[in-house]
Amino acid sequence: MNTVYEIGPFRLDTVAGVLTHEGRPMALGARGVAVLTTLVQVPNEYVRKASILDAAWPGLVVEENNLAAQISAIRRTLARVPGGENWIETLARRGYRFVGPVAEIAGRPGPPVAADRKRTNLPELLTSFVGRERELAEIKQLLPSTRLLTLTGTGGMGKTRLAQQAASEVLDAYRNGVWFVDLAPLRDPALVPSALAQALRVKESAGQKILSVLCNHLRQRETLLILDNCEHVLDACARLAEALLRETRRATVMATSREPLHLAPEHTYPLAALPLPDPNAGAQSIARSDAVQLFLERARQYRPRLDLQGQQARAVAEICVKLDGIPLALELAAARVAMLPVEQILRLLDQRFCLLTSGNRELPRHQTLRAMIDWSHELLDDAEKALFARLSVFAGGWTLAGAEAVGAGEPIAKDGLVYVLIGLIEQSLIVADIDGDRYRMLETVRAYAQEKLVEAGATDAITRRHAQHLRDRFERAPDDWLRLPDMDWRRTYAPELDNVRAALDWAFGSEGDSAIGVALAAASGPLWMELSLPVEGRRRLEDAVALIGAQTPEVDQARLWLCLGMLVGEANPARSMAATERACELYRGLGDATRCGFSLVLLGDMLAKMGRAEQAPAILAEAFQLLKYAGAPKVLARYFESFGFLKMETGDLVAARTNYEEALSLYRRTGAERAVPQLGNIANLDWAVGDLVASEAGYREVVAALRKSQVSTNSTLGFALSCLSGVLTERGQLDDALVAAREGLPLLNEAGLGWYFLDHLALRATLAGKPEYAARLAGYADSAFTAKDFSRQINEARARDRLRALLHEEFGPGKLERLLADGACMSESDAFRLAVDE
Repeated sequence: MNTVYEIGPFRLDTVAGVLTHEGRPMALGARGVAVLTTLVQVPNEYVRKASILDAAWPGLVVEENNLAAQISAIRRTLARVPGGENWIETLARRGYRFVGPVAEIAGRPGPPVAADRKRTNLPELLTSFVGRERELAEIKQLLPSTRLLTLTGTGGMGKTRLAQQAASEVLDAYRNGVWFVDLAPLRDPALVPSALAQALRVKESAGQKILSVLCNHLRQRETLLILDNCEHVLDACARLAEALLRETRRATVMATSREPLHLAPEHTYPLAALPLPDPNAGAQSIARSDAVQLFLERARQYRPRLDLQGQQARAVAEICVKLDGIPLALELAAARVAMLPVEQILRLLDQRFCLLTSGNRELPRHQTLRAMIDWSHELLDDAEKALFARLSVFAGGWTLAGAEAVGAGEPIAKDGLVYVLIGLIEQSLIVADIDGDRYRMLETVRAYAQEKLVEAGATDAITRRHAQHLRDRFERAPDDWLRLPDMDWRRTYAPELDNVRAALDWAFGSEGDSAIGVALAAASGPLWMELSLPVEGRRRLEDAVALIGAQTPEVDQARLWLCLGMLVGEANPARSMAATERACELYRGLGDATRCGFSLVLLGDMLAKMGRAEQAPAILAEAFQLLKYAGAPKVLARYFESFGFLKMETGDLVAARTNYEEALSLYRRTGAERAVPQLGNIANLDWAVGDLVASEAGYREVVAALRKSQVSTNSTLGFALSCLSGVLTERGQLDDALVAAREGLPLLNEAGLGWYFLDHLALRATLAGKPEYAARLAGYADSAFTAKDFSRQINEARARDRLRALLHEEFGPGKLERLLADGACMSESDAFRLAVDE
């Protein structure tokens, strides 16, 4: 059982590690919760500082001022209650004692305290899981033997919450983790695979369908994938699930949907309403009902001392019956206890729920839920009704500024909107995120609110406001992208991804405003790069570029061309060069030295990579003159990185190191995440000069950093591992090289880059006594470099020369040519399998 303490109006859940006040989580942090738990476990007793430190910082030696800081934070939190700051007494130089009101109460077993965030993206569950014990047990029993399990039921039945709870309890059973994808914000079915890729942090790659990339990524991984809210993109979900089941061996899919996916291997698990109580039974019997337990648990967030005795027990039971045990309806009703006694709630249901009292037992359950939301909606005042409908236009949540931009206007004054918003939150129609900076609606509630927006005849006007707000919100995004640390930029702009999608869909649609769309696409361009969505980003920017006209501001044109050039990149070098040159021309005309210089850096870099190194120095020299006094260190770092690459390509390794190290220093100083890959460039340079010890150490540092990173792409890690494999091969550590290659090569294959390292793997095969394997791999590598019009860099060229020398010693000319030709005819998958074969 989970231990829960009631501390006046606060509730401390020791397993979940959450302190709540009237149902709202407090921003106390794990250390603060641990300190408070240690004190309330022995109320009115002195606890030594050393004991508290051991409990809150196990295994660590910390200064006592850390404890003092946590005590201060706890006191500030408890001060929400008059006198609460005095509930912790200080015993000078000895310890602390808790003297406030505290009572231990029983709770159900809690979820895992802290899921391994490297193996899951499951949302933190802030409320307790009530009821559904049988369903939870059955789902956990089904998962090991079922590849596709779909939880079905009408909206509001708690499918998402049950799926999340089950997944959190079986996390350890899946070696490669549990991954959750909320499909509710999507309107374009084609984006379903991209949504899964985003959750898995799998980078889309040019020339490969995203579905193939996903299947390659998951082919050998043991994972549980949760596709949530499938009903409105059902066919796309079915196609995705079918491909995953066919192409992978250990991936399991759990879907939630209002209807099944209709696939042969699917096991459908219909989710019914919660079991109902008998209103004529005694209080103890009523309390055993799951529906009653859920109602009470949520109601006590508003009235902690709500009991279940006498007529009150019967009233609660009848509320549960009238609401047919639908979890969302029960939660909405429970929120009303903040203002009304349960008996009055019951009377209101009698007055307003004609649908529920009509005696028609054949009515779909979603109409029962609609009646519940109808009732909640009727209790709103005019301002709340207006804001409720207007906010439904947001696809991925919103900030307070967003609510003001879209929601203000008769009958809501802008300076009073926050109070209207608070009213909607208190009535459980809007959810505030844990940090309080963003707000959202449950999808079922949002669908209802959108209907109200249509009924008000305000859809066109509010949708336009929404797009204008997104355009204005992102106006500073390109500037911020060049100056802010990467994590800060993503924290500010990445949560708006689904809103940007919705706004662009409207703007470029038949009823939209293309000028707003072009401006938004131009301003939000960096979003697609930061979130590793190049395929979608290219599509959206191409749509915008096609609509550039005489009235399009040149700054918007320049932004579009610059981001398009970066997103196209090596997938289409000619298109990338043309787009970047156009951006450079526009920024030159605008007198924007920083972005003109940035464009020139990208041009010089692409020329060097295309083997046109003789043209790059003049372009990069011009870029440096524009950037050296521009006050844009992240862009200047990009210059030094590109110039270092050029110097390495031309054989000036000393200058290459100087420039690489300068780039690294600037990246680190500005909080840019390119600092880690830049370490890889330096390790690559160490490899080129023959310092294999330093190179191995460098690559191991890069690999370790990328494993800890929350934003690194699979291809970046795959590149580092594959380079490490090449270095280990040259050092004669062939077994370790194979281990690194087996992990790195599949990650590179997802991005279409695995072919680049086959020279190193062929050399390893020769040194391991498998020269025929090596010859075939060499043949395939030669054909791949020729087909892609790429030239080998220093380390790859050296590996190829050594490989060829060994193969000529091993075989006569005729046999070697036959083996090379055989290899050139291999399929890509056969070549990659051969590369990591024992």
